[in-house]
Amino acid sequence: MSDELYSEGFQVVTLGAVKPDGTPDIANVLFSFPVPHRQMSVRQAVKIDEVPVPGRSGKVKQAVGYEDTEITIGLSLVDDEDRGGVVTRSALTQFEELQAAFRDRSDPVGDDAKTAKAPYAVPTIFSIQSPLTDACGIKTVLFKGLEVTDQPGDTALEVSLTFTEFEPVARQVERRAREAVVAQQAAAEVTPPAEKKHDEAVGEEDPLAAAYRQGKSDAMGGQPQ
Repeated sequence: MSDELYSEGFQVVTLGAVKPDGTPDIANVLFSFPVPHRQMSVRQAVKIDEVPVPGRSGKVKQAVGYEDTEITIGLSLVDDEDRGGVVTRSALTQFEELQAAFRDRSDPVGDDAKTAKAPYAVPTIFSIQSPLTDACGIKTVLFKGLEVTDQPGDTALEVSLTFTEFEPVARQVERRAREAVVAQQAAAEVTPPAEKKHDEAVGEEDPLAAAYRQGKSDAMGGQPQ
């Protein structure tokens, strides 16, 4: 099950910094841009897990949580001109600023060059604020995608920005642990009585402890050392 909401009118979207603990620092504004009517959408969906039924064909579907929310923004960039018709800030310059926010291609210099592990900066996490994202309870996002299209014979650019909701690692661990518990409970409901008796006889790890351990492992990219 999914739901998609659209902006009902002109909105201003603000992207800000994120504090070291992963919480939004919206007061530290990095980018701010107007979004036209219905050019911003927020898609939310339920996460479905399929549990195999021992001794039977097919699987049982179980809602275990929510997918990360997807945010799409469409922009039309045009040259900014003064009263005399002189271009003060071109559409291309405006796009380059968005490009730098998505992927910094500058080479590290000085001490940074010695410690750099990759030629490009890692994807950036932003705090976000707008009437639509506020209504959906979205505070921090990952800049996930950037698409640009030029117009023949025109300097204007059509740009599509894609963001996905991002949670601090601690919240990811907690959420995945809850989802794992729900999935284990669903599996227990469809396990034949004979197998349940076997599990009780040999003993097994507490479901909540196992779920927390697995959720932490998934969030950290593997078992902790």
